[in-house]
Order: sequence, then C-alpha cells, then structure tokens
Amino acid sequence: MTRPAACLSVSLAALALAALSCARPARAPQVTEIVFWESWPTAVVAPIVADFERGHPGLRVRVERFEGEAGAARIRAAVAADSVPDLCQAGAALMPGLLAGGKLADWSAGVADLRPALRGWELCSMGDALYGVPWVLDSRALFYDRTLLERARPGPARPPATWDELDRAAAAVQRRGHGAHGYGLPVADSSMLATQVLSFVAAGGGSVLSPDLRRAVFDSAANVKALQFLLGLRRAGRVASQDALERDFVAGRLAFLMAGPRLVEALRRESPGLRYGVAPVPRPARDTLAGVAWAAGEVLVSFNASKRKHLALDLARFLVEPANALRLAEALQVVGPATVGAETAGYFRARPARAAMVRQLAGARFAPNHPAWAAMQSVIAGEAGLALRDRKSAAQAVRDAQARLVVLVGKR
Repeated sequence: MTRPAACLSVSLAALALAALSCARPARAPQVTEIVFWESWPTAVVAPIVADFERGHPGLRVRVERFEGEAGAARIRAAVAADSVPDLCQAGAALMPGLLAGGKLADWSAGVADLRPALRGWELCSMGDALYGVPWVLDSRALFYDRTLLERARPGPARPPATWDELDRAAAAVQRRGHGAHGYGLPVADSSMLATQVLSFVAAGGGSVLSPDLRRAVFDSAANVKALQFLLGLRRAGRVASQDALERDFVAGRLAFLMAGPRLVEALRRESPGLRYGVAPVPRPARDTLAGVAWAAGEVLVSFNASKRKHLALDLARFLVEPANALRLAEALQVVGPATVGAETAGYFRARPARAAMVRQLAGARFAPNHPAWAAMQSVIAGEAGLALRDRKSAAQAVRDAQARLVVLVGKR
C-alpha cells in the first residue's frame, strides 16, 4: 500500500471511531402505563392482563388490588380528590354513589355493541347512558336436598316451582323431624335477609321504587303477600345466620335454602356425596312469570379525571370477552360471567348447580341505582326481621318500611 493510501485509510478509520463514540445510545421503546384497581387475587387477574399486554405492545398495566370496605373507601377518596385510576372494578353497592357523583366516564358509545352480549347493564346505567361494562355477576338460587324430600313424601324429589309447593314440601320435611328442618331463614344477617325478601318481592311482581327512582312504591298488596309467605315458611323451618344455615345444608339437615355459589364450593369440598339440586326462585303460581332472582355483580368503570380513559376502555372490553370472563369465573368459583349464554360453556355443562345459577341471571333483577339504596335495603331487612320475630304483622312491616323509604327517596 502506498503511503498516501495508508494515511487515507487511517483517517477514515479514525473518523468512523469518532462517529461511533459520538453516537447516542438507542432509546428503549416508550411504554404507556394503564393503572387498574381491582379486588380479585392478583394471581388470578395477572395472567389475563398479561395476555392483553402481549396483544398491545407498548402498553403496560399496573394492577393494584384493594379489598372490602377499605377498598371502597379508597375509591371514594380517590374520586373526591380526582386522583383516580384509569380502570376500576366497582361492586353493586358502590355504583349508586359513583353514578350520583357524576364523575364516571360515559362509555355509552364505546360499549353499545356489547349490549346484546352481556347481562347486568342495570348496574352501570342511568337512563340510556352507560357508565361502565358488566364483568361478573352473582345471584341467589334455591338449593334443595333430594334425600330429605324423598324421605318426607312419596315420589321423586322435584324442585318446587311455586310458593305453595315450596311451603308444602318444607312443611313435610319439618313434620318428619329426625333433626332436619324444612326451610332456612337468615334473620340474623341483614344483607342476606334483604336479598331473600327482595327475591320474593320481585318474584311476586312487587317493587321498591318507581322506574324513575323518585317514588317509594313498597306499600303494595304484592309485597305484603311476599312477606306473608316468608312468615309462613318460618313455621316450616329454622331461623339462624346464613353461615349456620349453610352448615346445616352441607350436613344434610336442611331441605331448602336460598344461597349463592359459595355453597356449591362448600358442598364440593365438605359433602361431595350429598344429593342436592339448584332451582330458580319459585313463583307465586304456575300461571305467573318464572321466578326472578335478585342479583349483584362487579362492573368495570373509568372516570372523567382518568388520564387514559380510551385505553382503559380497551382493557375493559378485553376483560369482558367471553373467554376471559369465563377464565376469571372458573378461577374464582364464586361468580359467573356476565356473558349471555355462559351456562352453555363446557365448564358449566359439567357443573349443573353452577349452570343453574348462571342461567337464572337471564331473569335477574338488580338493585336500583339510587344513592340511598344501602339504607333502603337496611330498612327492608329491619322491618322484615321484626315481622319474622312476631313484633309486627306483614302488612304493618310493609307500611312502616314504606314510610321510611319515602324519606330516603328524597336523599339523592
């Protein structure tokens, strides 16, 4: 190589090294974070969220778990301070207050196409506007012990379809005795008693509030009849806490009990040999509409003050997809997907009791989104409890409840 060529080569190499030394390091891809508050075990939710992240490069979901009343208080404080997550799980008890506050993001346009595919829109709607999307639901159904029924009366153990059939079947088991009772009434638990009263009120065609939520309409003949029916069941059963009644059912000492999916799991673990069935809430007579379940649930919402509302909506839509909602319900064992027709999935077909509870959601009634609903429910439970303790007649309890509900309706 000639000297000029060698010098040129050295000069080019030096320039290349200088360029490399001055080059800026490559930047890591920018990641956008979505903050998601929810109450389920992280080990259950995290894998589903990870699937969402894999399908959305550049997005990261920070899942923060809350629990019980402390979680509800945390959400209320965050809303008051406008320091809210992007996506938040909210239960039926929390939604009336959130809706009344006017701080939830309106998702009407973003979830309109999901209306036919999901149940439970009542939980997150005000009028025609939708302020969330239903995620998972929970209802109560009538559990019955086949063995106790067959011992108490001839013929196969068919579930009662009407109030009269339930009353006669429970009375037959009660008369037979041998340590078994006909029907369990959870008078010791205010929320469970209210749910039971409201289930029979709904089955009987009664209501608590007018459709516009501006009037109390509890003082009706239908509601008196429903409470009188429950008073009659007391004579054919046992009065205790819900936990005690569920233990009795698991032990084969109770013929009928209104309960939820938790009892299915208790039976699977503790009494796998018990012959039982799950049926819809009985109706007043065979020529009336099928029994109506009183249901609750969990919805997904965002807030006007959320930083990434549109991304939160994308995550919410992913979480309520049938496969993902079913995956969550399978892991939790205590709720059903909000998905219409979820009971036809293989998981539920293999579990008839759970399938019956999910199927019942087709005719479910949900708590009205009135901000004073929690207090109203306590009033109904309190007055029903007094009647069940022979402190009042059914008619008087309904009248007194109406008077107190009228006051609460004005507290919007």
